[in-house]
Amino acid sequence: MFIGTVVGQLWSTKKVANLQSLRFLLIRPENLDKAPNTSVVVAADILGAGVGERVMVAYGRAARLAIGDENASIEAAVVAIIDNIDARLDTPSSR
Repeated sequence: MFIGTVVGQLWSTKKVANLQSLRFLLIRPENLDKAPNTSVVVAADILGAGVGERVMVAYGRAARLAIGDENASIEAAVVAIIDNIDARLDTPSSR
């Protein structure tokens, strides 16, 4: 899984049958220090996330299970819309 920001939507007039009811978003993944990557991931969205929102995205089988269709032709899906992240990334590792 990864955390990212929704940067856009993707529309398609023709899709395979098992994608007909799905909405697709463009997600820019974040590093743990909140620095954006330059790549973008296409993810199925059944939660209704909007542009600018931070989301959690699952890959592979977990993504297909999250949308309720283990045979769907997807590789990534939005599994949560993030309200807040509370993390201390500057803490030295314990040994």
